[in-house]
Amino acid sequence: MLKLGFSADDLISKQGIFRKWNDILVAKIPEKVSFVQTQSHSWSNPSKYEGAKAAFEALGFQQSNMFLASPQKWVVEFWLSHEPGLTGKIIDSSTRGVYSEVTLTNIDGSACSFENTESCGLRHREPDQWVHCGLISPAGLVDRALQQRESNNVMPMDLAMAVSTYERSVNEHLAWRRNVGFNAVEMKNMFENAKKRRRAK
Repeated sequence: MLKLGFSADDLISKQGIFRKWNDILVAKIPEKVSFVQTQSHSWSNPSKYEGAKAAFEALGFQQSNMFLASPQKWVVEFWLSHEPGLTGKIIDSSTRGVYSEVTLTNIDGSACSFENTESCGLRHREPDQWVHCGLISPAGLVDRALQQRESNNVMPMDLAMAVSTYERSVNEHLAWRRNVGFNAVEMKNMFENAKKRRRAK
């Protein structure tokens, strides 16, 4: 642990260890993430991507452009919906692989995203929400979003608005996370999830 930057004083107590881990994790959070359009991407799980693509097509979503999040290096493909306020996404990240997300955006710009992922064990910034719905289909994500939607409180979404809203939401969350840091429970959950991912490889 000394190689990671821990001092002897940091290792005296659990509080010191947690405090140092928090400092290390917060230091890795980028100041800003930008989304840059990309023309191609080699999906880490092609069959899972094709399944999500077929599901969004069956739901009437229109495939749109892909964007690379820099510097964190994940890819998001946007899918536009005829349903007011809804945007679909297929995301490929180094930590969670390929998964789907359906976002409901309100008039005030706040967003609620429903993901077919297991819980990450981390807090999320309000008023935006990221809801981990488990391993359900994109159709199930749409159902969750429609259950929460108030028809008179949604923002019409085109691609430019979808990208800018997502980028702003991500960066506001990163700023919030740099401010609040990580508590001991969150760190424990992150380490346990990392172990599960290593065992799954």
